[in-house]
Amino acid sequence: MQIRSVATLMLCLAIAIVPCATRAQAPATLHIPVIISLTGLAAFIGHGEQQDLKLVEALVNKQGGVNHRPIAFDISDDTSNPQTAVQLMNGVIAQKAPILIGPGLTQDCNATTPLVRDRGPVAYCLSPGINPVAGGFIFSANVSLRDCAIVAVRYFRERGLTRLAILSSTDATGQEIDQDWDIAKSLPENRTIQYVAREHFNLTDVTVSAQIARIKAANPQALLTWSVGPAFGTELHGIADGGLDVPVLGSNGVMIYNQLEQYKGFMPKELIFNGVLASSYESLGSGPVKDAQTVFFNAFKSIGVKPDFPNMLAWDPALIVVDAYKHLGFDATAQQFREYINGLHGFVGITGVYDFRDGTQHGVGQNAIIMSRWDPVKAEFVPVSKRGG
Repeated sequence: MQIRSVATLMLCLAIAIVPCATRAQAPATLHIPVIISLTGLAAFIGHGEQQDLKLVEALVNKQGGVNHRPIAFDISDDTSNPQTAVQLMNGVIAQKAPILIGPGLTQDCNATTPLVRDRGPVAYCLSPGINPVAGGFIFSANVSLRDCAIVAVRYFRERGLTRLAILSSTDATGQEIDQDWDIAKSLPENRTIQYVAREHFNLTDVTVSAQIARIKAANPQALLTWSVGPAFGTELHGIADGGLDVPVLGSNGVMIYNQLEQYKGFMPKELIFNGVLASSYESLGSGPVKDAQTVFFNAFKSIGVKPDFPNMLAWDPALIVVDAYKHLGFDATAQQFREYINGLHGFVGITGVYDFRDGTQHGVGQNAIIMSRWDPVKAEFVPVSKRGG
């Protein structure tokens, strides 16, 4: 009787211990901090980035995680506010995380840059509108605004449209693109370009009719704009109400199907965008980039979503951060992440083949741009140029 009791007790202990041992052996989750805008003026971009991150997380974990550890993107909302972004960045620094993804807005990236510029952590900003210091701790997603400006001006010049007008917002992105228009015009290839009018407006303005009237009086052949969100709708209203009938360049930040559908009633006859390779998936030939895009589009198909430009901002950066962890291990420092990404080349993403050795901190450039026209009837972006404009 005593022996049976001991045996029964041992069996019960074994049953109780096994689950504990199993739990103890389960690999700890690798948490990667993220700062993006899920509320506020840029929420429409932040939600696209959030979809990216959740799909990448599921994809990586399905493939075994990072060196057999599952990953989780820990997303914090900066409310489209630079002060909140600074507070969240200080929290990431306090956690001693070596690398993070975000913020997502130009103004938020600029606000947090002083905190990490000289010591890390590595910040992979999701705004293309910053120009980080070469070889530094800060990287920028997608093609830079400077390259977009150069390619757009080249595209219009090659069409014989050299009298261009500019309508810019006064926020950080608008200030950046204003400088980039000047850089594009200063290139020898663009010596025939004239900026015949240059107007500005605040993102909170409800009308730009006065600006459009002055632009129309200057008789431009095309109009360059670069605002996102509701401000772009304000611009389009002004263009339609003012009777300005010229091709219009819009920011790729409004290459959003639902948003453009809302503007159907006051759409210009020709609306052009700086499309990236992923937005020209159907026209891209076979190869590694097309294969990477197929994975991307299949992932979104699995959740019933047709991806647009905001969905193309966080995908590659997330996979690059995962790639860095796979190569460096879990104890790598911010300095090691910085050195690894700055030397990374040959990485195939949906936007192209990355090479960070050029010092731009973007990894992709003008060759990743294909100008696209919005077809309101088909509700599609139609490529209208070769790579680089």
